[in-house]
Amino acid sequence: MELRHLKTFQFAAEYLNFTKAAQQLNFTQPAVTVQIQSLEQELKQQLFIRIGKKIFLTPAGEVLKTYTDQLFSIVEEIESSFAELSNSNGNVTIAAGESYCTYYFPYVISEYLKLYPKVQIKLISCNSDEVIKGVESNKYDIGIISGDLSNNGITNIVIAEEDMVLVVSKDLYDRYPEDQLLTKFPLIKYQADGYFESMMSKYLRQSKLSLQNVIEFGSLDAIKKAVLNNMGVALLISDFIKKEISNGDLIPILVTENKVKVNTSIITLKEKENLVTIQSFIDVIQKIWDSIPTME
Repeated sequence: MELRHLKTFQFAAEYLNFTKAAQQLNFTQPAVTVQIQSLEQELKQQLFIRIGKKIFLTPAGEVLKTYTDQLFSIVEEIESSFAELSNSNGNVTIAAGESYCTYYFPYVISEYLKLYPKVQIKLISCNSDEVIKGVESNKYDIGIISGDLSNNGITNIVIAEEDMVLVVSKDLYDRYPEDQLLTKFPLIKYQADGYFESMMSKYLRQSKLSLQNVIEFGSLDAIKKAVLNNMGVALLISDFIKKEISNGDLIPILVTENKVKVNTSIITLKEKENLVTIQSFIDVIQKIWDSIPTME
């Protein structure tokens, strides 16, 4: 069945007058008649019956009218949704940690603006606790956090699951046995609270490391640079250093068989999740997060 024939039928069924239907569709009356006859032949059902000077729907016509009304109601919703997307010109405020802002969002925002160039975007760098408070208070529209948030008023979408890994520079790895690396040099770790800190503590407990010196940095990027410069052994998430591991600049040290996974999640208020601008931005993040070229 062709959509245009069904549209012609819908108008004819509404007016019960082929001439009026033709006027509304900007067709000739014979064109309407031909399309209705084509539908009747395809369906093997008579759709209209003439009694005297009036036209009525047959039982088959009544059934088809119900379906065509539903069909074109959906078509109108589709057209309306796409028109809304095409004309999106709202504002979106995103909050995320420094490493997400530095390594992920330049690419995410660039890809999003290719689709929705009229949207105004503000990106805020802050820690996970501040992200959560900001989203809950409606200060931020979308947040990216380490971990998961269980809150009735918040939608939490996990977009990545990464391994926590202990690494050292190739230079130090080649010069010292593993046991000396873990005792002679300090552990460099991220200064964090909440979920990320608990995951680091879990990893260290499982590894049963006896640490003499711990250095904390407030920047994951600074930790990576420090370990590459032979400052010590670093505890980082795998995705953040996969390029350096792949090219051999950083060497993983296996101290526990039990992997510790770190989740990354999108959070937003439930009452906002169906807003076109918010929904479209979340959709872009989900589609491209695992393929951000700057992290490869």
